[in-house]
Amino acid sequence: MNKITIAGQPLHSILGAAPAVLIPFGFILDAMHSATGDEDYAKASYLSMGAGIVGGLAAGVAGVADYVADKPQDEAKREGQVHAALTGAALLVGAANLVLRRQGTHARGGSLALTALSAAGVLASEYLGKRMGGEQAGASGQHVEAGVHANQEDVRIDHTATDVEQYVAAGPSTRHAPE
Repeated sequence: MNKITIAGQPLHSILGAAPAVLIPFGFILDAMHSATGDEDYAKASYLSMGAGIVGGLAAGVAGVADYVADKPQDEAKREGQVHAALTGAALLVGAANLVLRRQGTHARGGSLALTALSAAGVLASEYLGKRMGGEQAGASGQHVEAGVHANQEDVRIDHTATDVEQYVAAGPSTRHAPE
């Protein structure tokens, strides 16, 4: 998947970090509000959830673009559909929570449950997305970068490995050629 990139990094993954962090953080803030009664936690949670939903929508746009670029009936495409449905459901629950909060129903306790449900959905979707990305990176699930060696041979480097010898053996490549 991941057809749209910025500086070699998939745009969908970059934008997906916002909901993956902000929505669970909103849950933590909601739990703190529930424990202390401090309204500042509730306000911060509301803002965190709102920003996470906006980030999720932006990531969704990039994800749809990647999805459309995939081959028809590809296994990654089917997993992408599950990932999108899970994320969409989590964002809808979060958005419903925000609407209810605007109407002043935060104090009733259901908001904490909705925030928890939204956070769980986003985290599950993030896990699925990472798993999908890992399978595409290589059979080992490692981040493997391809380049072309100076003598036109393909170079594969696993950047998660601590083996320095692979960098020395690869030599200079066109992937990171000095300018």
